[in-house]
Amino acid sequence: MGTGTVKTDSIQIAMTGLLLGKRNASYSIKGMIMGTIARSHTLTPQLWKSLRGKHVSRQGPATEPLLFLTQGVFHTVDIEGSVKLRIIRELNSAEALIAVYVEDSHEVLSATVAVGDARLYATPQDIVHQDGGYYSVILKIISYPDAEVVADIYLWELPPIAAPQSVESDLALYLPKGSTFYVSPSEEDIVMDRTFRVSEDRQVSVNIRTVEGRSYSKTVTEAEAIRCAAPGDYYAENSSNKLSVIYGITTHPESPSSPILKHMPLPDVPRSRHELGK
Repeated sequence: MGTGTVKTDSIQIAMTGLLLGKRNASYSIKGMIMGTIARSHTLTPQLWKSLRGKHVSRQGPATEPLLFLTQGVFHTVDIEGSVKLRIIRELNSAEALIAVYVEDSHEVLSATVAVGDARLYATPQDIVHQDGGYYSVILKIISYPDAEVVADIYLWELPPIAAPQSVESDLALYLPKGSTFYVSPSEEDIVMDRTFRVSEDRQVSVNIRTVEGRSYSKTVTEAEAIRCAAPGDYYAENSSNKLSVIYGITTHPESPSSPILKHMPLPDVPRSRHELGK
């Protein structure tokens, strides 16, 4: 806090007073110590099967590779699998600890980098730990004043476990994090987060919060909720005090027509400088 057309000029004005003010960052890109190759491929059934096959581990590049990983990226060095979540933990004004959680692995990839680099490579799929709390990346704006590259990231506090007071509306089903929408012919708003809260009887309250302080929710069946879920949404069970991040939707191997959500609980807030959290 996706789909929807994002108009950065109006969003910047709306967010200036409501997001985290001085927590944006301006850092120039320093000289890279290696070349960068970025390629595109048309995915075919044969290529998909080869990508999902086992690979031989290979040495990573000299530049910190965790800067290039984010939710959904398939990783093949040291640990093989899709990234469930990346957390950027700002240790101080100079350093940040990057922690990458990979599907089907209990090991956490981590590295310490310059905080400016961490912000430059941050994406809306990342979670940032800053000033003792977790925040989501809502928006990143790149600008080029005075022959420098400047990256401004805009953060928003994570949703609470308990559902906030809200207006009942189907909007919650259609608008994931980052969506802009009109609340009147002359006023726009943007969705900061969407949370799926599951009750004991498996009914799901889908809730969105906006930058203007609005809150909309709709209670539906679990199957209906899964149909509108998207990576980057949040998930909370009635019997748990843990907030999870949805990173994908899949199906049961025994029942391919039954979709299920893939989600990861957020680690506890670290108690020490280099603790990753559990």
